[in-house]
Amino acid sequence: MTDRQNAISAPHPPRPSFPRLTESKVALIPGILLSILWIAGMSVIDASAYTHTPSLWILSIVTAIAAIAILIGYKVVRMPLLGWLSLAAAAYYLVRALTGFSVIENWSDAGLILGGIIFYIAGLYTGQNKSNRSLMIILITAVLLNLFYLWLMKNHHPSLHFIGRADVSLSGPNTRNTSLFVYKNFAGGFLALSGSLLVWRTIWQGINHWRDFFTIIIGLAAIVASSFCGTRAIWFMLPLLTGIGWLLWLIIRLFSNRPIGWAILIGVGLILIGSLILVGDLFFSNNLLKLLTEFSSHGRYYIWDTICHVAPKAPLWGFGPGGAQWEIVPYFSEWRLPNYAHNEYLQMWTDYGIIGLLLMSVLLILHFIQGFRTLANDHINQAQRSRAAMAIMILISLSGIAISDFIWHNFSLVAMTAFACGTLATPTPHPPIILFSRRKWAPGSGPSVRPIRAESNCGRVLIFVLALTLITTMMKLSSTLYPAWLAHIEYDTMNTNGATIPERRAFILSVLPKYPDTSITDHYIAIAPGGAQPDWAAYEQGLLTALQGNPRQFFTASILAQLLSKQNRHEEAEIISRRYYPELTPDNKRLSSWISLYALNLQKWGRREMYNGNPAKALSLMTYGDNIAKKSGYINAAMYRQDARSWTRKGTPELHQFLKSCKTDLNILRAMELTPDDSWQQPLEPGGKKALYQHLQNKAK
Repeated sequence: MTDRQNAISAPHPPRPSFPRLTESKVALIPGILLSILWIAGMSVIDASAYTHTPSLWILSIVTAIAAIAILIGYKVVRMPLLGWLSLAAAAYYLVRALTGFSVIENWSDAGLILGGIIFYIAGLYTGQNKSNRSLMIILITAVLLNLFYLWLMKNHHPSLHFIGRADVSLSGPNTRNTSLFVYKNFAGGFLALSGSLLVWRTIWQGINHWRDFFTIIIGLAAIVASSFCGTRAIWFMLPLLTGIGWLLWLIIRLFSNRPIGWAILIGVGLILIGSLILVGDLFFSNNLLKLLTEFSSHGRYYIWDTICHVAPKAPLWGFGPGGAQWEIVPYFSEWRLPNYAHNEYLQMWTDYGIIGLLLMSVLLILHFIQGFRTLANDHINQAQRSRAAMAIMILISLSGIAISDFIWHNFSLVAMTAFACGTLATPTPHPPIILFSRRKWAPGSGPSVRPIRAESNCGRVLIFVLALTLITTMMKLSSTLYPAWLAHIEYDTMNTNGATIPERRAFILSVLPKYPDTSITDHYIAIAPGGAQPDWAAYEQGLLTALQGNPRQFFTASILAQLLSKQNRHEEAEIISRRYYPELTPDNKRLSSWISLYALNLQKWGRREMYNGNPAKALSLMTYGDNIAKKSGYINAAMYRQDARSWTRKGTPELHQFLKSCKTDLNILRAMELTPDDSWQQPLEPGGKKALYQHLQNKAK
């Protein structure tokens, strides 16, 4: 035989056999990185792009390692249909996030969505593991860190100054101690949920070792600590978690061929205890009744009512990220704009449209169904069944909290929810046809188990392409955010080293073009010195830069219009008002009232024209402003700031004196029997609007 024939006939060396990715040593680094990122993400109250930069780097490294491992042959379960549907929905959210009107909210939501995708896939792959040991270690570590931070931060005395909303984050503590560790709603909710998970998981699997007692002690400590977070949310959460835990316990024992006597007995005991508490409270203390009747929503009801005015007006795909808070500005009557809707379903409707809301609702329902089907599966082990139960408990509780808070605008809770959904989406060896298997009630072993297939070569290539797309998107976003993240740290260093106010203002002004955040603008205005000769040009530049980043920052436009009016640049103030102010608004009952501020500028402009020898134009301007004032009423016209609680609706003595002088001047002009010059009411710039609030002219008495 020839050498070629010998080579062909010779047996080929066996191909290397690779284990499952999540059960291999290769997965150790990605797993540790995701754990660190999840725990560190707890320290950020919202979607601050300042902390997205290091998060995106970590997510890119995790994605790259996993993609290479899958490509060379490490086994992963074939992506189920539910997984592909979830990724398709995530692609919609990501594209919509990157095409919104507000630069800051776009970047923030995009970072959260990218993180959610990675944690979802991690949950889907981890769902095939035969043990929950690593997950329990991570959860226990997270609970202990939270308990430690709660103790550490109880006497928090911050010494650093920041310009953004990154609180206790990867870039350090903020002056406002409102992180997940100390922000009462998130801290209490997380500790109550995590503690319940630890306790119920131990009960579900049975107490067989001293480690189980240790787990229960930590879980109970977390539940007790949640009651010291100053939030009433846990008094609604804990009964819910108790009922869910018991129901899941009963289901687990039913479909594991284990006795249900203890579960029934404890269930009856819980019902008896709950009944005694209700009866005792009704006849003796009425604390629960007071909690329900004297419940304060802290403005949530008003926010929800306001958002319900604008949500139906959103396109099918929504207004874009941040739409919930920015679209309600013309309708909002509180002393400052809310940062979120405090209801993730209303926020989803407003930001991502009815398409986004339906996608989220359908996917939540499908993951719930898949989770209960997994619990009813005859061919999974105890660890897999308890893991599915934990994921169901996470999803039910966080979906409930989402009705009254913005939990899915926190990276840690987004990661927790996405991981739970991925775990539930993991295909089981033999899912039953109906929701609950009936084979437990009949003899027989049932059909044989089909093995779970690993990804095909085509699927591996597809996953690798998806990974490259994710990495490219994350690196592009991080390169955009990196200057602002670096500037945040540099600004903190400047303040620590005693930088002067002019130095701080100059630095902030250099940051605004890269990161036009309204909170930075507000800080810029707050530290700007007044006096006889303020730096008007620097003010104007900062405000214009912020408006370019988000044209719906009406408060910023309001400050700019007042700024120009103070310099007697009334025509320019009028142009800004027409460009940004809403034309149709409810009655003028807001502290930052566009109508009042608009009318005030017309009065000032009219007086200037009167003194400059243009009485006909002055008559038109002051009559127009006076008609608006009769309809809407004046308020204090001081600059909008976050200390706006000190405002009064009656205005200042200086304002009253000014309005009194305007009345006198208007009467003089009317006595002259002039023909008003209404030329100013025409557009003042190409494609601009005519004078605003013309509908109020006809209604004024």
